[in-house]
Amino acid sequence: MLPLDNERIAKNKADILAVKSDVASLVLIDKGRFLSDKKNSLSLKYLLIQAVEAITDICQHILVKAKGAACEGYVDCIVKAGENGLISHQLANKLRRLADLRNSLIHRYWIINDEELYNISKENIGDLEDFVNQIDSIIKKR
Repeated sequence: MLPLDNERIAKNKADILAVKSDVASLVLIDKGRFLSDKKNSLSLKYLLIQAVEAITDICQHILVKAKGAACEGYVDCIVKAGENGLISHQLANKLRRLADLRNSLIHRYWIINDEELYNISKENIGDLEDFVNQIDSIIKKR
């Protein structure tokens, strides 16, 4: 078992919590008002991309250092985090959908409906903090 870069993990956790705060501010806006200003949905999309980047960086780092497991992409990284007990299977399934969304946004596999994005973000905002808490728990056990 190799040592973890706690500074790297702490920075990513801080980024995730900052994204959570920014997303929370956006989804507090009335849905009609949110949808009427394109900048809101563009901001939300970028924030979700940032969250996935930070989440997978943490997962990849811990998987390599603690488990010797390599990842092949964002979705694979989250799946392996669940399989290796870094996060719960339930949270891994939720975050996998977030990673799929990230890939769709980046590669434009399909156009994302802004209203659906708003609803999903509002309903699942707590997943970001759940991730940080579960990672904290794993790190404390090391």
